[in-house]
Amino acid sequence: MNLTVASSAVLTAVDGLAKTSLDGCSGEVLRDELKRLKRASSLLEAQLGRLTFAADALGAFIGTGARDTAEWLGRETKTSTRKNRTAGRLGEAMERSSELADAVTSGDLSAEQATAVADAAGDLPVSKALLDSIADLPLPAVRPAVEDWRATNDPGGDRDITDSQRSRRYLQLTGQGDGMTRLDGLLDPESAAIVRTTLDGIINQSALDGTNRTRHQRCADALTQLCTAAAKGEVRGGRSNTTLLATVPFETIVERASTRGHSHVGTTLDADTIRQMACDAGIHRVITGPASSILDFGRETRLVPENLFLALVARDQRCRWPGCTVRATWCDAHHIQHWTPPSNGETSERNCVLLCHRHHQLAHQPGWTVTGTGTELTIEQPDGTTHVSRPPGAGPPTTTGPPNEPTRATAETTFTLDAEQLTLA
Repeated sequence: MNLTVASSAVLTAVDGLAKTSLDGCSGEVLRDELKRLKRASSLLEAQLGRLTFAADALGAFIGTGARDTAEWLGRETKTSTRKNRTAGRLGEAMERSSELADAVTSGDLSAEQATAVADAAGDLPVSKALLDSIADLPLPAVRPAVEDWRATNDPGGDRDITDSQRSRRYLQLTGQGDGMTRLDGLLDPESAAIVRTTLDGIINQSALDGTNRTRHQRCADALTQLCTAAAKGEVRGGRSNTTLLATVPFETIVERASTRGHSHVGTTLDADTIRQMACDAGIHRVITGPASSILDFGRETRLVPENLFLALVARDQRCRWPGCTVRATWCDAHHIQHWTPPSNGETSERNCVLLCHRHHQLAHQPGWTVTGTGTELTIEQPDGTTHVSRPPGAGPPTTTGPPNEPTRATAETTFTLDAEQLTLA
């Protein structure tokens, strides 16, 4: 069918719907027809995405002054350029994957489900088995499911996406002409989970204060409250009362599998980030039954106990990464030899050092090697350069020679893990 003829038929149908009276319609009829039309709208949205991508590929926007078809379309139709670009991404994904295009065209997947699939899958070809597995999932569950699939099928690509997300993080404060300041930024999933959890903890403390502040105003006040406390020296770093929960399969921690963890704020976290968090976390054993029902939620076992953490603070005084000056109480305890099998690294002063959040991330990234002991820490960069870090008072660090051999731990780990699922707090 000719595109112009098909578009005209759609417009005629919409015009007819607009002229239809809703008087006398029962609730049941309204529900049924609303569901049918919403599905039709989803099908139409997918086709708009296909057209947007095709127009962009042809350069149809050239000569209009717009940067792309989405911007031109937004200007011409008074619609969101951002949403038009999202539609274009869906159209591109449908062009690359006939399986995805068939699932959307047949109505097995909604346009929003398909968009979530396209965004989460990255460059990985989408399989029909994946599409079948998510067809009945509610929309919020689609992206985490696809991210789990991506991590299992392409661990390297999953790490690349995580690195790309981290590299795009920023926070910008811009003064406005009326004296206000606009706050704008992007956070990677791990940072967002921490920030959301911390601000939610502050917001919840004043949830019943009787004021008429909106949720967004409370969030702004919570950020200001946190910064005010930091300026007064009241934020000591280290272990706060705000808890970020991340649930992860046992294999990710112990067997270094690639399956992602799920945070309580809805985001998923890559396996390297989860293992980094597990270096210094409270850990609960969780046993689940059918439909994810909780059969047992074990007592928390803190991997690095408070007295050991304070001993590390006294010894290291700051982040042990060469050149870093972040104070010790703002750092995480990192196990030099991983605490899970087969390393079975001991939780002790000899096998633990303090690293700031950024350098703790690096220590768990492929290409970086951290070996040695708490008093003689060796860090090897991806290019082979090595740095040796010693605690203050133990002599200057060096930058020569090959990395030290890993120190074999002689003690048992402080607890055992025998569950199929863990929750980190």
